[in-house]
Amino acid sequence: MTRMNHDNASDRISDAPDSEPIPDIKTAKLPFDSTEALRQRWRALMGPLGFSEPCLWIAFIDDARLVPGALPRMTLPTVPDAHLIDTLITQLRTVTDDGHLSLAFLLTRPGRDGITARDLGWCRLLVSAAQRFGVPILPIHRANDVALLTIPIPVERAA
Repeated sequence: MTRMNHDNASDRISDAPDSEPIPDIKTAKLPFDSTEALRQRWRALMGPLGFSEPCLWIAFIDDARLVPGALPRMTLPTVPDAHLIDTLITQLRTVTDDGHLSLAFLLTRPGRDGITARDLGWCRLLVSAAQRFGVPILPIHRANDVALLTIPIPVERAA
């Protein structure tokens, strides 16, 4: 299971236009040891920001690295859905049961606003389900059309 330094996890919580450079895609394979480094891995994977629908991206983490291969994503309904998230986490538990893998989530959606109540609702459902089902997760991130940010909800209890 990956242990991370959560320093600076919520330093960027507003959505000023994203002027930071996009990290080279090759950096997505590098190990990470902090929430900010994980955010940078997501940023490298996403490339230019811009989304047409709300989605949840799932990354499998082994030994502080993204596991190579598929990066599953699912389209999300408009309103946070506890049953959907419980079902998802129950299925993902089969992958993490051996104790070697953790999960990282990225919520993406169209828009130029800050972190919304809906974003926080999805995040709380993910953290709650992970805690109840014993699934180790890392800090959750959200990207919209202008910025990729760490959602400021602690997940230590879930890991």
